[in-house]
Amino acid sequence: MRIAIVTPDDLSTLTFCKPFALRLAGHPSVTVYSFSSVDLYRAEITALPTIHVEIPMARFLSLAEDWSYFWRLRRIFAENRIDVAILFTTKPNIYGALAARAAGVKTVAIAVRGLGSAFLADSRPKARLLKAITTTLYRAACTAANWVWFTNRNDREYFISRKIVPQPKTFLTSNAVNLTDFSVESVAPKAVAALRQELAMAEDDRAVIMVARLIWPKGIREFAEAARLLRERLPNLTFLLVAPEEKGSPNSVPPDYVREMERVANFRWLGFRKDVRELYALAGLAVLPSYYKEGGYPRALLEPMALGKPVIAADTEDCRAPVEDGVNGYVIPPKDAAALADRIARIMEDDELRKSFGQQSLAIVRARFDDRVVAEEVLERLGIRGAVDAAAAEDPTASGPTVHAANAAYPMGPGHRP
Repeated sequence: MRIAIVTPDDLSTLTFCKPFALRLAGHPSVTVYSFSSVDLYRAEITALPTIHVEIPMARFLSLAEDWSYFWRLRRIFAENRIDVAILFTTKPNIYGALAARAAGVKTVAIAVRGLGSAFLADSRPKARLLKAITTTLYRAACTAANWVWFTNRNDREYFISRKIVPQPKTFLTSNAVNLTDFSVESVAPKAVAALRQELAMAEDDRAVIMVARLIWPKGIREFAEAARLLRERLPNLTFLLVAPEEKGSPNSVPPDYVREMERVANFRWLGFRKDVRELYALAGLAVLPSYYKEGGYPRALLEPMALGKPVIAADTEDCRAPVEDGVNGYVIPPKDAAALADRIARIMEDDELRKSFGQQSLAIVRARFDDRVVAEEVLERLGIRGAVDAAAAEDPTASGPTVHAANAAYPMGPGHRP
């Protein structure tokens, strides 16, 4: 059985592909492929038990490049005789499903991880046109797919109610996190001490962290405003924003705005960070005041929870699911900087409360959000686990992985051969 997991970029491959690759690597009857662009995480991708094929993808709408992306996927599915395709995020979902069906892939599964900016409420003509185009393309992709996998109940109901996908094709799970990669033990105390020194934070200084894209719907303004509101009340509390500069999105936050907030508040913009675990370990609290179309269980909450941190989230269906209000953190009204500041102060001024919330976060994520459990559930739903286990039973002497890390690149444009 040849299984392809398609994502837009290498970080997404590590996030979404890794649990499936590790689960299936020991089966000699299975070869796992990962298709994505590659940038900063090449070494980590190479270390996965997959055959990796590098496929560039334009992030924003581009008819020429999207058409090219479809043809590259179609060719690679056919050339590698893929049996199962599992697709993540909007463009791989749409073009990957159509390409896989055209290439004769037997089982195609779309994984919807939030509806994204195309489905935000926006009355501007350009935004309405983008929503209409995306809806039409998703309807075609869902027709081509065997399964559509959601992690947000509202997203599932939205797709069904608008006849984008029939209900019997859908299933729902939580999102999940790797509890080995994200754990207290995964971060060395010396690394945290070095980070504190890098950020010029004294021993009694504390931090609250937000990891997000640099777009307004993620709650950037509310986070920055909360920092300004608490500047005098909590002068030793630093607000750390980890967010790469966003180019091309109509919702982008201008870098000048963030730099101005650094001037008027205890606020630090750290840009992109390849590994955020040390920052989570340094912080006493993680927040995500987002009203974006998240996937229901944002990793920006699950990851710090796995490191035993309390969390604060906006009270929306897209964001609040991992938070039990008053148990491991708080939920707040969306777009309410004053409420965010108040809850941050409650947690950061009470060491016992912060410790209790952090312990509950860890217990919740271990019980509900282990990526190994979710991967197993998905493999069973797609019929992969049964087929793999049956093959293993027929040859009980076979052992050890038969997949090997490799890299191949498909150039831009149809008609080219690798």
